This record gives sequence, structure tokens and C-alpha cells, in this order.
Amino acid sequence: MATSSEAFQFALRTCENHDQKEIIGYCKTCQEKICSSCIKEEHATHDWETITDILREKKRSLPKECKQIRTTQFPGLRKELRRFDVKIEEANIRFEQNEATLNGSRQRYIRKINRLFDDKINECRQSSDAETQIYQGKRDGLKQKVEFLDEMTTYIDWDIDTLPDHDILDKEKKMREELEKALSYHTDKYTCTTVFIPGLIDVSVLNNMIGEIHSVSVEEKLNIERYSQPIVSINSISDAKAWMIKGRDTTPKLLNNHGEELKCMKTKCTDLIISRSGDFVLTSKNKCTISVFSEDENEIRTIDTKPLQPTQISKTDNDDILLTLVDDGDAYNLKPTSRRIVQRMTLTGKVLHTYEFREDGKTTLFIRPLTTAENKNTNICVVNKLSKNSGELVVLHRDGRIKFTYNGDGLKSTDFNPADVECDSKCHVLVTEFNSRSIYMLCSDGMYLCRLRQYNNLRPYVISLHDDNFWCGFYDGKVKMFKYSN
Repeated sequence: MATSSEAFQFALRTCENHDQKEIIGYCKTCQEKICSSCIKEEHATHDWETITDILREKKRSLPKECKQIRTTQFPGLRKELRRFDVKIEEANIRFEQNEATLNGSRQRYIRKINRLFDDKINECRQSSDAETQIYQGKRDGLKQKVEFLDEMTTYIDWDIDTLPDHDILDKEKKMREELEKALSYHTDKYTCTTVFIPGLIDVSVLNNMIGEIHSVSVEEKLNIERYSQPIVSINSISDAKAWMIKGRDTTPKLLNNHGEELKCMKTKCTDLIISRSGDFVLTSKNKCTISVFSEDENEIRTIDTKPLQPTQISKTDNDDILLTLVDDGDAYNLKPTSRRIVQRMTLTGKVLHTYEFREDGKTTLFIRPLTTAENKNTNICVVNKLSKNSGELVVLHRDGRIKFTYNGDGLKSTDFNPADVECDSKCHVLVTEFNSRSIYMLCSDGMYLCRLRQYNNLRPYVISLHDDNFWCGFYDGKVKMFKYSN
């Protein structure tokens, strides 16, 4: 039986859903206080206890739980606060570097163009301020929640026996809600960069040639951890869906942005793309074929590539395809008869261009071409493996001439080991790199711009862009989707 004091407190707490009926229980399933009508209706199948029993349990367990939160969760949360401080400092340093680059160029120009440089610096400052505000806002939010939790857990810990019964339940619920929000703050989810790209000096077109301010923001929106095998292919088809192939299970699966598998194809393959008309184009390394299937998986045609094995396939803006083709010889020790090529062809199998040799017609372009992507400026980007643990990015003009080769200039990594390449709508080149476990961004002329993502334990492997969504499949079996603002 409740004491007269407890009965008085119960009377002050009535159910809002059932004509102000007295609250007599607590639903452990929903974490809500309930009346007798609630128990009979919407909470009939739930796990509940009387207010008296639940309060007795909470008074015994909550102080210990509050201490544990402060002991186990606070160090990580405060670490995230410090990491946000580092992000803010890095943003400020990048602005100072960009400003220094602009001022260095300014000295080579005449006095009447100083205003153009000032305008660029102001634009850079505004972009950097916006970047800082993003990190500062996230940091302030996390700090506020940590301070609230610190005060709340200390208060409950010290005053549990003096608190009104219902206040205990209310404060516990609020504490758990705020803790869940606090734990969702991670600096790795947010990447904002502002990089100034200097242009060539030409007074007649100075405003355009000084350079451009590119601000790129990447925020993690989805993390799927259901797979253990490497994700070897990923192709986004909308803002919410992507096809992927994992490890030895070479059956493509359609994944939505909730991590659910919506569909599984019957045909096994090495890689795939989806044409504008919705047809599936699949490569089979073992069979040395390219197969075109309709949306309902009826085979339309098969293209034979013997004796070369098709490994990776990508789609161009005009719906042609780019293929990497290799012979079955030693992976990295080429013979005079070895063939390692990138080929452009139509969906009907007509070969439009074969990229195999340099301009002298004798020296091979590639050791082992791994993946390709056509940029918006019609450049062809090729990840070329040089050994198991090293490689380069070869970028070709449409006619096959080398525009530039990127091998990790400016990076700390001793061996540049690229895995995949993708291009965005502004002609930026995105590269996943194994040794540093990073995703890098280059400008269309091969200049290193920034590191979009870096991981301690995960290895970004394959990537795919669709509008503002950026999908990444990891060698460790994870799949992440980011909001990509450029």
C-alpha cells in the first residue's frame, strides 16, 4: 500500500489520454507512465510494472548507472569535443594557407588587379566561416548535451532519495534521450573543406584565371555493417538505392538507404552497370564475356572478349561503356605479348577506341588497369596497379594522349595504392587509396585538393556518386552513404 504522501503525488499525476485517470503503472516497453485504461488498451501486450515497484528498482539502479555513464561515456564524448576543436583549427589553418596562396600570386600582378584578389580572399573567408560554423555548431550542440548530462547524472546520483517519484521517471527519460543524442555526435561524420585553386596569370581573363573557390562537404548519413566480405562493386541508381557485389558472393544485390536488400539478381558477375534505358550490363572475368540483360533479367546479347578478361566496367555520359581488359598472364610482370588495355565500346559491342600504348605506339600505358571513370570534360581516368601494394592514376585525353599521371604527390604515404576512381559534376576526381585508408579529391588537372575521408581501421574500396549522394563500399564489408555537397 502506498503511503499518504505517495498517494498524494500519484493524484497529481494523471493520464492525458484517458480523462485524467490516475497513473498507476509504468510501461517498460514504451518507457511511459500509464493508467488502468492504458494497460487494457494500447499497452495490453507490453511489459509493465506498478509505479511503486518501478520506483523501488530505479532508486536502487539509477545512481550506479549515472556513475557508469560519467565513467564510460564521458571520456569518449569529451574526446569528440577535442576532435571538433581540431576540425575548427584545421579549417582556420586551411583559410590561412589559401590566403597565403592568393597573396603570393598577388605579388606577380600589377596594382590595378589587387581588388580582384581581395574579392577572392573575401569569398574564401566567407566559405571558411561557413565551414567553421558547421563544426562550431556541432561542437556547441555536443558541449551543451555533455554539460546537461553531467549536471543531470550528478543531480540524480546525489538526490535520488529526495526527488518526487514521478520526477525520477521524467528525469531518467530525459537523461536517456539526451545521452542518445550526445552519442550520435562524431567528427568523422562531418567533412567540410575549402580549397583555393590558383589559375594561370592572364590579365585579359584575370578574373577567371586567378582560380576558383571550391567548398566540398561530406556528411555520413548511412552506415551498414551487415557484411563481412569486401564490397567489390557499387553502383548507385538513385538517391536511395544502389546495386552492390560483395566478395566471393558475386550475385548483385539492390540495397536501399536503410540498409535493406530489396532484390537479388540470379546471374553472377564480376562487375555491372545500369544503362540509361534500365538494361543491366554485366562482366564475367571467368567466362570472358559482357552480357546485356533487360530489367526482368532476360538476356539481350552476349559480347565475347576472349582471350582477354573483362574486370571492371563503367558508363560514359553518352551511354557508351569503358572496360578494363587483361590477359591471364602474370599480374604485374609483363611479357612482350602481354595485353593490358582500356576499351571504349557501345552497348552493342562495337569497339570505338582501344587505349593500350603511349604516343610512340610501343610503350604500354598500363601494367594492370583496375577501374575507370570518364570525367565531364571527357578525360578518361584509369587506376593502374603497378604492384600488389602500389599504383597510379593515369588520366588520358579522349584521343589517348596522357594528360597527367598522379602517384600520390603531396601525400605522406610512401606507396600510393589507389583502388577506385569517380568524377563529380565539377570535374573533381575522387580516388580511394588503400595504404592511407582514405578518399582523396584532385582537381581536373591532377592537383591534390583535400582528403575527404580517412579511417583508422576501415579501407575504402569502391565508390559511386548519384546527385548529392555518395556511396562507398569498404574492403572490410561495410557500406556507407554520404551527403555530398560540392
